[in-house]
Amino acid sequence: MRGMEKKRNRLIVFLLILSLVAVQIVTGCNKKNEDLYQFVVTSTTKSETSEESETEAAEPTDTRPAETTESETTESETTESETTEAETTTKAEAKQETKKATTKATTKKATKAPTKKAAKTTTKKKKATPTPTKKPTTKPKYTQYLFVGDSRTVGLDEAVDGISSIAKVGAKVTYLQSVMSDVTKTRGKNVIFNFGVNDLGNISKYISVYKSMPKEFIQKNNVIIMSVNPTDGSKYGSWNTDIDKFNKKMKANLPSGVKYLDTNSTLKKEGFSTRDGVHYKAVTYRRIAQLVFNFCGDKNRKP
Repeated sequence: MRGMEKKRNRLIVFLLILSLVAVQIVTGCNKKNEDLYQFVVTSTTKSETSEESETEAAEPTDTRPAETTESETTESETTESETTEAETTTKAEAKQETKKATTKATTKKATKAPTKKAAKTTTKKKKATPTPTKKPTTKPKYTQYLFVGDSRTVGLDEAVDGISSIAKVGAKVTYLQSVMSDVTKTRGKNVIFNFGVNDLGNISKYISVYKSMPKEFIQKNNVIIMSVNPTDGSKYGSWNTDIDKFNKKMKANLPSGVKYLDTNSTLKKEGFSTRDGVHYKAVTYRRIAQLVFNFCGDKNRKP
């Protein structure tokens, strides 16, 4: 019976559709076929839906599919919860890994940074400048000066302050012999002898007189024999050959403990000036005095 009713209803619907199509053609309606199709489909669907609802009302309701649905829903929820937990766990692990990587990177940077700073600090360090060591100043043993000689010694005494002399113009070896007893009484001084220019041929006698000086005199003083210094000019320039011979022999025969000062070579090398070819100008006398002071270790003293 139900099958017949369904067929009848479908037939009725079909006839209705045909009638509607005919109406559309006769009246010249400009509606589109799509609208008509939609209407027909909608009507058919409604009729079928109503038939199915009637059928479901007639048939008894079964509760088993509902239970199955609920179990399936529970399982799906369980699966979803497990999936959510897995995703949450994965995210947490990913965050932990990210933190570890960030911590490692920060640690490496922190480790490298001090090294660079230390390198820069080491580069910027300046080398320590060594403190210059001051040389100890040595004081001269004796600071008083006694010059013994001829006219050149007289000129030296006149040009230089702070010295004493035993000298005579034109003095020769005989004058040296006459004053030696007084000279050898001196103690604690620099004693400088400067003879020979007036009697260059008496070198042997000079050596003999100097060697006769008492040992105590030599030990208690700084005894120096100065070279015969150079002459100049056409009249006296030729004397220099004999002066060099005299000086060479005197230097080779010094008494024990007596020093020799070669001012002759220095004056010829650096230059000198005379008033008459034999006697010097004041500037040269002061130069000779400075050479004596330096030789005695009294370099800070000026003539």
